[in-house]
Amino acid sequence: MAEIYSELLEIWCESLLKLQVKETKMNGLHGGIMCPSCSRIHGRASDAIYPFLYMAHIHNNEKYLDAAISLFDWSKHISRPDGSWICETSSDWKGITVFGAIQLGEALKYHGVILDHQTYSSWINRLRSAAEYLYHNIKMSTGNINYPITCSCAMALAGEVLDEPRYTLKAHELAHNALKYFTANGLVFGEGSPQTGITKRGCRPVDLGYNVEETLPGLVQYSLLTRDDEVLQTVIEGLKQHLEFMLPDGAWDNSWGTRSFKWSYWGSRTSDGCQAGYALLKDHDPVFAEAALRNAILLKKCTHEGILYGGPHYQSRGYLPCIHHTLFHAKAFASVLDHKAQTTDDAANRVAIPREKAVGVREYKEINTWLVSKGEWKATVTAYDWEYMKESHASGGAISLLWHDKAGCLIAGSLTEYQMEEENNMQLPIDTRHMCITPRLEFRHAGEYYRSINDIDAVVTFTQNEDEINFFVKGKLVDKDHKNPETGEVGFEMEYVFSPDSLKIFISVLPGNNTRDIFYHLPVISEHLELVKHTSEQCFTVYKDNCQVVVEANTVLAVQGGEEKERIFNLVPGFEAVPLFIRLPSDGNAKLQLKVEMGEN
Repeated sequence: MAEIYSELLEIWCESLLKLQVKETKMNGLHGGIMCPSCSRIHGRASDAIYPFLYMAHIHNNEKYLDAAISLFDWSKHISRPDGSWICETSSDWKGITVFGAIQLGEALKYHGVILDHQTYSSWINRLRSAAEYLYHNIKMSTGNINYPITCSCAMALAGEVLDEPRYTLKAHELAHNALKYFTANGLVFGEGSPQTGITKRGCRPVDLGYNVEETLPGLVQYSLLTRDDEVLQTVIEGLKQHLEFMLPDGAWDNSWGTRSFKWSYWGSRTSDGCQAGYALLKDHDPVFAEAALRNAILLKKCTHEGILYGGPHYQSRGYLPCIHHTLFHAKAFASVLDHKAQTTDDAANRVAIPREKAVGVREYKEINTWLVSKGEWKATVTAYDWEYMKESHASGGAISLLWHDKAGCLIAGSLTEYQMEEENNMQLPIDTRHMCITPRLEFRHAGEYYRSINDIDAVVTFTQNEDEINFFVKGKLVDKDHKNPETGEVGFEMEYVFSPDSLKIFISVLPGNNTRDIFYHLPVISEHLELVKHTSEQCFTVYKDNCQVVVEANTVLAVQGGEEKERIFNLVPGFEAVPLFIRLPSDGNAKLQLKVEMGEN
């Protein structure tokens, strides 16, 4: 793994090269990069100019130089007279000019020397046009917060490459305004509308994926370019705080984020990756290098046939990969290599990440979410009430993520109902078993689902002692509009008991509601290649590589579909799961337990 950054960059660029349109000479097609999943050329395909030029320069390879020039020429198709680029030919969103300017600026700064005079001049002029657009049009209120904050990097880079002090001043203004967008816990807010909004519970619009893969890396690069120590110190602390949400396998726990509809387990669908933040500051804290490396290793595991897939089980489930992920991560890896920020996985240099060392509960009031660590169990419980859209991330005191040190990720909160909020940036489900994989209570009445995870008013409390951590949840089963069924309120209580050897879930539907067909769904992450056995009427065992996950209930435990081989899937975050469920007994009370036992499959 010592060369993982250069290795993956070369693998990805080779695949991008194969997908570039070469034979067809028509403008608008020639030089573009086709997407296998979406069967078209995405507007942001031109972000590959930078990694192509890197490969051409570092490896003295003419084919990559030709590819970069052809792709630049293709990008005129999505250019506009005001200096902007649009996101897609079907979209007039111009905010992505921020990222187009960054990649073109880095390409020119580090590798422009290999371009002939005419080409270099053309690219410089295009960067100047983009910079002028950004200078006049991007404000702190523009879009979600990732745009104006990352624009500080675009302006600083343009100021250096074009030798234009106005741009550098604009960068300083944006970056210092960004300091107002950090919570007391060091989380960046503003991923929602309004950016500075506060819910009735005091929550802010926060999205982990965009923060660690665009916003914070943008501030890191701004700080390094301008030697701005004030911003640098704030962003270093922000990187540390966000790192609390990294899982031991290098994944990012964005099961609760406002824009979790783009959560891809390793990050977010159309952002650049955490490496452009953490790896670039590796000398400030060894855990930064560790985080960047772990995430890179996970990206490698999710790369098949040279293309990065949108989640761990996409490829085995039969989905084609969207090219967005490869485009953007190739760009970020080129930046890491140009900054000489790569690291090795020498065992002597490896360190633990925060979630491996955490003990007990850490509360984040700004997102009404709790991180739990007990023994080998790591979990996330959330009652976050910021709604970017209806039925997106879980609320209601749900366990939105469960990790075990030996079994890996066992629970991951998907979208409650899959919606293509960003149609050009999300994939269409192709199978009939595309379902919610968040644990939840639910029932159906008059064609509507009433679910515990829809309740943004649920009350969550906890206690902890040496032996166990107890979470108590009290809420209602409500529809997507947070309304009770016409027959009256359906209240529930749940308790989660985390101990070193198990997770116990106690469920109670309050008196007066026991005649309803209420189910508790507990989808357990398991690829269809894994063996699952119905070992008794009330017990299932899922066989992992070196352990077994045992799920027991005090009532009949079943699989939706009826067969042990059944799996459901959700594109967010890209996992298959065994769809376990129970029907609540007539008294409205039930108990489930998860344990992990050692042993070979």
